[in-house]
Amino acid sequence: MRGLAILTLLLLLTTVLIANPMPDFRLPDESGKNVSLSELLGKGPVIIDFWADYCQPCKQAMPALQELVNKYDSLTVVLISLDAPKAQPKAKAYLKSKNYKFITLFDPDKTLAKKLNVENPPHTFILDKTGEIVYSHLGYEPGIEKEYEHKIRKLLGLAYEEGEECTCTEKCPDCQEK
Repeated sequence: MRGLAILTLLLLLTTVLIANPMPDFRLPDESGKNVSLSELLGKGPVIIDFWADYCQPCKQAMPALQELVNKYDSLTVVLISLDAPKAQPKAKAYLKSKNYKFITLFDPDKTLAKKLNVENPPHTFILDKTGEIVYSHLGYEPGIEKEYEHKIRKLLGLAYEEGEECTCTEKCPDCQEK
């Protein structure tokens, strides 16, 4: 019973978040230059993934996010580190060692995270090109990237062609599977 109540609460929270645009922000990147939300929008969908260097599920998600970046040219992936200033050099070194093609921003005071009710990483948001939150997911489990890809394809207006594998987890009008 308690699990059902928690699930209902999470669904309501997700619905509330999806109904809202991503709050505008200005956060420093690896070089210290402030980057705003408006600078990230317009090209196509944006994945914003809150992470921390101590978070193993966050690190497990990164290769899947990189595959999406490689597959969709108009997709922008932004990692927002919640690491404290003292831990940022370690986070930067980790990303550099993996050669990921992400935009990395830092929110050490958790200003943006608090606005979005992000308490624990990883927490992933998918935005359309206008900044509307169209999907929110807390945590990472292998396979969730298929749901991310489905949302991205939908935002890009890409239908599944005959013989192409649909990545949705439920029956959808794009593929008529499941």
